[in-house]
Amino acid sequence: MEPVIELELYLIRHGESVGNAGYGGRTDLTLKEAVDPVLTEKGIAQAVAAGEFYKNTDFDAFYSSAMLRTTRTAAEIAKRQPKEKLLYIMPELCEVGIPLEYTGVEIDELREIYPLVQYAEGADYELTRMRYDKHETPENVYARAQSVIDYMRARYKNGEKVAIVSHAAFLTNVILLIMGLDKTKPVFDVDIYNTGVTRVIYYKPGTNKWGDTVFGCINDSSHFTLL
Repeated sequence: MEPVIELELYLIRHGESVGNAGYGGRTDLTLKEAVDPVLTEKGIAQAVAAGEFYKNTDFDAFYSSAMLRTTRTAAEIAKRQPKEKLLYIMPELCEVGIPLEYTGVEIDELREIYPLVQYAEGADYELTRMRYDKHETPENVYARAQSVIDYMRARYKNGEKVAIVSHAAFLTNVILLIMGLDKTKPVFDVDIYNTGVTRVIYYKPGTNKWGDTVFGCINDSSHFTLL
């Protein structure tokens, strides 16, 4: 029996943000600047390089958290695809530890970054902007990661390639969950570079001798050669 791919997930961390770079030494940040920093010039270059590297992959769908740094990263990749692609905003993909008092940005601001932004169908949008408590427990984060995986597995079963742009801490939870490890009792961590790519391949059960879930790569940075 030939292996049958049901879904390929590309888990991508955002490019370097002003926060990753230390905020330029500033101490007078607004809440938005501190919690939702934009990409640095280096971060934009990383996103562009990822877009060029994957320009012929022809993703079936793009998803991003509702934060500025992920939206810009996803946009730079999506705009280099063979044909025009929508970018679905999914608040559940936001980073761990976002303070409750930060209410995010309106979708129109995200559309200034990429006009083809829209909310993902069926996701949790009673609150249209992400509001995850900074006291979110490890168990809650793990449950959020599981909800994202379940969402993708339910919607894509015919060999689709789906790019998800999110954040280091949250993606670590997703990766460890897919590995079958309990993030609430960590035995190791995953160091994810800015725009590092982890590819997860889900096969139709029983068709792949190496298992139904296979990691094609973890934290791949091959596109850095284009920088």
